[in-house]
Amino acid sequence: MYESLFEYWKQERASNKLLSLRETFMQRLRTYIEQLTSEMRSEDLSELHRLLIEAELSNLRFILNSLLRHRIKKILAIVLQSETIDHSLLTRQEQRFVEKITRSLRSVMMLEDELFAPMESESSSSLTLVRFLEDYPQIVGVDLKTFGPFRADDLAVLPLENARGLIRRNGAEPVVIGADQSESTQDS
Repeated sequence: MYESLFEYWKQERASNKLLSLRETFMQRLRTYIEQLTSEMRSEDLSELHRLLIEAELSNLRFILNSLLRHRIKKILAIVLQSETIDHSLLTRQEQRFVEKITRSLRSVMMLEDELFAPMESESSSSLTLVRFLEDYPQIVGVDLKTFGPFRADDLAVLPLENARGLIRRNGAEPVVIGADQSESTQDS
């Protein structure tokens, strides 16, 4: 079994493609490791034999760790390139890893959609009236129009998204026509 793992490790390292790693191979490897561990605990074992088994287990661990790291790098490269991955090449654990990393990647990539997608309920044509609380330099609105500069107490009609940003930074406050002053400070 040691030789089989070593050969597979060499093949995986030499190939640019992800090789098939069968679940049966991993089960045989697990059984082999359990046998070695059990044999190592035997009372009848000489110290030299015990040291040889420990060395073999240590080498198996190193080779397996290296193999799995190479496979993870290949799997990540495939997923990051948005290529489909052949699940028959993967162990169950690797399949779960691919599913989780794909979900996480989709979640992160949604940030791009959120940043560049127009807001459905509030398009850039939605305007609002604000009163500036301090002097403010010229700004470029989300509609790419230039507004300002502004002085404290100036009123301006701005795209809603820009107005919200100014209000959050306490540079302006919303003005609601026909409402008393307490209502004009509503949350934006």
